[in-house]
Amino acid sequence: MLKMSQIENIKNMYREGSTVAEIKEVTGYDRKTIDKYIKKDDFSLSVDDVAKQARPSKLDPYKPIIDDLLEKQKDYYHKQRFTATRMHRYLVDELGIAELSRSYILVRKYMKARKNEQRRNNGPGTLKLVWHPGEAQVDFGQADFIDTDGKYVRKHYLVISFPYSNVSIYEILPGENGECVCQGLLDFFEFIGGVPAVIVFDNATGIAKRLCNIVQQSELFTRFRLHYGFVARFANVRAGHEKGNVENKVGTLRRNLLSPPLRLSHPLWDFNRDVMIPQSFSFRLDEQHYEKGMSGRELFEEDRERLHRLPDKPFHVASIVAMRSNSTGSLVLDNGHTYVLGPAHANESVLVSKKAWEIAVHNSEGSFIKAMPRSYGKDPTTYYDIEALLGASVHKPNAWPNSPVRQVMEDGGFKQYLDEVEGRQRSRGLYMLSECAEQFGFGVASVAANKLCVDGKVPTKDDLTVLCNRMVNFPLEASENATGVDLSVYDALLQHDRRPGA
Repeated sequence: MLKMSQIENIKNMYREGSTVAEIKEVTGYDRKTIDKYIKKDDFSLSVDDVAKQARPSKLDPYKPIIDDLLEKQKDYYHKQRFTATRMHRYLVDELGIAELSRSYILVRKYMKARKNEQRRNNGPGTLKLVWHPGEAQVDFGQADFIDTDGKYVRKHYLVISFPYSNVSIYEILPGENGECVCQGLLDFFEFIGGVPAVIVFDNATGIAKRLCNIVQQSELFTRFRLHYGFVARFANVRAGHEKGNVENKVGTLRRNLLSPPLRLSHPLWDFNRDVMIPQSFSFRLDEQHYEKGMSGRELFEEDRERLHRLPDKPFHVASIVAMRSNSTGSLVLDNGHTYVLGPAHANESVLVSKKAWEIAVHNSEGSFIKAMPRSYGKDPTTYYDIEALLGASVHKPNAWPNSPVRQVMEDGGFKQYLDEVEGRQRSRGLYMLSECAEQFGFGVASVAANKLCVDGKVPTKDDLTVLCNRMVNFPLEASENATGVDLSVYDALLQHDRRPGA
């Protein structure tokens, strides 16, 4: 029940010509409550009114417990604070307050009242913002997925929403850096066939830094923004309502499309294109908008009409840095992640193109050397250029037992053969494998060599070349050939070679 001062404020606003919608926007009260007090004429108190107000609630003795728990949880991660359902279960099941077993509604109403009170005490309410067609909001979320090995993995996903139509799109990205943000936006632009006029971002995450009230955009994002011609706005600190639509979408998509967790297929950029993006775009597309009385599909056409056209040439999403490799031909990037090019590129000046999914290495004159999957995470990792290391192993056969090549090679006849022989025999075997790997890729060459090496019989260079060629150019035939080559293994080994723009 509202206080008399609040009721009087409603009556005065209405008397001065304000509509119910305008009163709702200013006060935050729901339409039903406002309408109730606009029509109410009798404000005298009866005995029944006083008695009703004074009637004790079953919850009264336990309100201090709830208040104490709510106070303690102010320091908790907001996603782990008690919901009304969890609070009710805690009171009944863990504290043993049986008389509240049927009082969930009382608990929910009291918690809502306490939250509203805290919100009012924390300052003025938020202003309802008006969003126009062609404007968008962007934010990241995280969710668990099921990987190809059946294990749960936590992934980042980028969401773009259009508040006017309430339509949204999302995709998985390996991190939340500037390269990932720009790559995700590029994918969204190409899917919808245009560029939003205005995009609102979180507090400068990934693409800029906030110093006091000044946002300094990264060079990569500035170039990207100028290339596509959109206006970027950054939400103020602790002002979630400025991009409330996308924040709501992050949670809604996680609860509906990602629960239970989706099973991934690789490569992930294909999974984004074939599953994530179209699935999220179609989600509730034909449902009526919560305010406008039209479907999301109809309203999005108005969004689409306001989009800028795509430029003739897509933006090359990459940050380029000049580096020098160390004595082992290795590069160390980001949080200590190491990329081993091999001894042939030791102490070499190179240009590293850092993309969302990969790094591409060029020499100082711009000639391409190698592309490798980009590593993420706080714990340092090491990625080896297997083909390069395999070539180097030819000249150092005694190092084979400790070679990274051996560690990634599938168990089988040829690996066993290399383990058992030494000297020139091992060098010849490594040379044959290296030659085929250079032509067909390490995944193809190693699987073919293992399958051809039966009962200790070592394949010839010609036999290995023929099978590699059949696996690459005639996969169905190769999968049915007498050697019994398992192409699922081959495909798994080659996942890292198939990347956007390769």
